[in-house]
Amino acid sequence: MFAYFVESLVGLDVVGVEYPGHIATAVHFNEDVPGDFISWKGLKYIIADPTFINAPVGLTMPKYANTKADIVEVNNACE
Repeated sequence: MFAYFVESLVGLDVVGVEYPGHIATAVHFNEDVPGDFISWKGLKYIIADPTFINAPVGLTMPKYANTKADIVEVNNACE
């Protein structure tokens, strides 16, 4: 739902970030945003995990900070 709203209302590209037992998201912003990120298809995606309560954009849950993540494309996933 979060990815859908970001893409639909804000117009930014979002990917899913799959850790063992957890899914987060990462957003490709139009400007430089500091924080934890992943690179996907030559673009920088900042971690934006709506389930990490009170965490700012760019902060990975400590439990997953050193865990390899898989990318899940979510474009138009909610249509």
